[in-house]
Amino acid sequence: MPKKKCPACGLTDTVKIIYGMPTHEAFEAAQRGEFVLGGCCISGNDPSRHCKICGQDFGGNDNSALLEMTLFEFYVGGYSGISHYIFVDGKRKNKTIKYAETPGGMYVDLKHPKNEVNLNPNIIFKEIQLSPEQWFTFITELTRLDITCWKDKYYDNDVCDGTQWNIVIKLPNNNKISKCGSNEYPPYWTRFIKIMKKYVDEDIE
Repeated sequence: MPKKKCPACGLTDTVKIIYGMPTHEAFEAAQRGEFVLGGCCISGNDPSRHCKICGQDFGGNDNSALLEMTLFEFYVGGYSGISHYIFVDGKRKNKTIKYAETPGGMYVDLKHPKNEVNLNPNIIFKEIQLSPEQWFTFITELTRLDITCWKDKYYDNDVCDGTQWNIVIKLPNNNKISKCGSNEYPPYWTRFIKIMKKYVDEDIE
């Protein structure tokens, strides 16, 4: 059975995390690197796998964090092509995905529609209404990507300009998930972009 890919580095040298009081045999197996000991305290949403390369733990079963998402922001683009912006206010009862497409790295403010920067006639706007079921599916699909386990930054320092991206997810109690990159992407990037395309019905690169 193939090993599960680490959502942070993309490598497959990952092992199970075993919880509870280990036996002597289990302790020796952990020393051989066959799995990782997770301790005796079990919360129900503990990570299930450990990456032996980058050290990231991942694979928790608790989806409740993103279910309480109060804001979702995504940007991808650059100065030489089309930029894409997506914004969802998770605190509103009626969930709406706001999408904008701009040329040449032009900035747009989807949080504040009346901002003067949005008046440029070259900006394309779109709004997509989500039913409660669609909102739940949207969050569930994001959860399956283990975004919380991605590295905070993915940067290719050998490339100037190019394509930049940024994801911000806000949660209750001022908690925030923030991921960004420049010409480098997390392992599940293709799946993430596929989800964005599905909901805004636009060709996001």
